[in-house]
Amino acid sequence: MKIDLPQFRPTAKARNWVKKEIDTARFIQAFWNAAGQRRKDPKFLSLIVRCGWLTKGKDRESTRKWRNRNIADYLQVAYESDDQLARDLSRVLPRLKQPATLLRMNTGITNYHPPLRPATLEFVERHHVQVAAAFKIVSEPRTETAKKIRQAVETLTELGYIRTLGRKVSPLNGLTPTLACLDPARVFPIVNVRTERLLRVIGKEHNADGAVGLSLLIGLNGIKNSFELDVYAATADFGKIKSQRNRLSISGRKVSFRNVGLKSEIDSVAQIAASHKRIRKLHNALTNRLRNYLLWRYAFQENQFDGLIPDWKPGRNLLIEAKTASEGSGGRTQIRQAIGQLFDYRHKFFRNEKAKVDLAVLLASEPSADIRALLDSLGIYVLWFSGKDLKGSVKL
Repeated sequence: MKIDLPQFRPTAKARNWVKKEIDTARFIQAFWNAAGQRRKDPKFLSLIVRCGWLTKGKDRESTRKWRNRNIADYLQVAYESDDQLARDLSRVLPRLKQPATLLRMNTGITNYHPPLRPATLEFVERHHVQVAAAFKIVSEPRTETAKKIRQAVETLTELGYIRTLGRKVSPLNGLTPTLACLDPARVFPIVNVRTERLLRVIGKEHNADGAVGLSLLIGLNGIKNSFELDVYAATADFGKIKSQRNRLSISGRKVSFRNVGLKSEIDSVAQIAASHKRIRKLHNALTNRLRNYLLWRYAFQENQFDGLIPDWKPGRNLLIEAKTASEGSGGRTQIRQAIGQLFDYRHKFFRNEKAKVDLAVLLASEPSADIRALLDSLGIYVLWFSGKDLKGSVKL
């Protein structure tokens, strides 16, 4: 099932919206970088969370003044003017560069529902150790992207919901604007009600796996960073795009398959031989790579087989088996296994629909001409990764 998301073609208004969000990131990063030990201070954490919010006023000036009053309250000084507040900031945060310039900036990303704000700030202060840890994880420049997104989101969601006014709200709604601002790579997604529609498109939820999935949209469809992704989620029309489903109709039967999830790249079964453990680790890394590549392009499902792309072409399904090698005697054995598995799975799961199921082998690298000829003679496509691109005898 091909996912045809619209391109991000921002209007002048949308471009200005993105710019304001990037300005907010510059503002929050400046405060975070200058904070030192204050990064662990519950009051400071609450302050930078509020810096990601907007007020109800129609103009940015109302948000700017509200933000500066919050800063003055944190410093326990009066807010008489921007210059006076800048001097007080310099005394408390001597490493903060150009405080007067920062205080004149318009910032804010989300008009977070005002009735939820007191409970959210109380949540931040009550769980300040975990919130500070999540912020630190995201602010690290050298941590692998998916890993830090997953760690930060799980750190927060494990704390439970924010409960207030008879409602329960994910902490991600109020805190991911700040997390996105702290990420120097600008790929941590803002997860809130605006992104719910996007998550439904790929069958993901409001959790760590969904956040990683959103981040993988950056670099596609003209989206260059998390702030463009936020504006895209709010402005694009996804009305005609069907959400991924886990049930496929085959000869009148409804067959349940799972959306392909991340596989552990470390096999914990101690009884198997070390070489088999290594192969499983490489295999899982390879299927994870394909899953991430396909995430915003096609539905991708699994059962006993490694992967299935339903309706990859109109009325046709593509069944995929992944193998880590194709060269040498061991690689040749893996190719033979893949051939047998593909024909067996097609017979088992698509017995009455064989003519509508195409077959493909995914490899870690480009195979030899002989292997390609063998698979081609059997009507089996071959796919492999070359850098970030997926190459092969068919284009996905």
